[in-house]
Amino acid sequence: MHLTSAKSNQISGIHNAIACFSISNPVKSLRWLLLAGVAFSWSPGSLRAGEAEDFFTFYSFYQSKWQIEEEKEGKKETYKGECYGSAGGCNIYVGKGETSVWGYNPKTKQWTGVGQLDKGSRYVMAISRPPGPTFKPGMTFTFTGTIWHADGQIHYVTSKSTCVDVNTIREITTGTDQDGKAIPKVIKTLTRIK
Repeated sequence: MHLTSAKSNQISGIHNAIACFSISNPVKSLRWLLLAGVAFSWSPGSLRAGEAEDFFTFYSFYQSKWQIEEEKEGKKETYKGECYGSAGGCNIYVGKGETSVWGYNPKTKQWTGVGQLDKGSRYVMAISRPPGPTFKPGMTFTFTGTIWHADGQIHYVTSKSTCVDVNTIREITTGTDQDGKAIPKVIKTLTRIK
């Protein structure tokens, strides 16, 4: 008997819910429609979207295939990498020994990346604010961050990245380890592959 009563209450509740949306009750239907419209058109994320979108638009410059010439401790190496844009407003970079995701950090108001490197190393880096609405030759950006290596070493790095032209970036990375000892300087030239 109790089961029948519960089932009856469920069915009654469903009928009441359907009645709220029925055409025979246009005032309630309009109210629900307006509430749904407000819920879908407003979100806390939309309050911050402008700056995040500006950063994404600016740093979409990196979205391309790149040929990278790297020089470290007198050794030169050439390899390729590619940066993709995502629907979530991020850049995803995949290259030799590195996969990273970059996006707007609303707390620091910086373009920030987290990456996984070969042999288990990982990093967090942040780039200075865009100095203008678009990349232009001569613009310089400063990346700062920390690399944690699988062997326990920690590197604190700074990379100066200069836009040479619309298809070329030059980076010079320097830093220290956790004991303050200088790490080898890395010089990279990134050339867009057309």
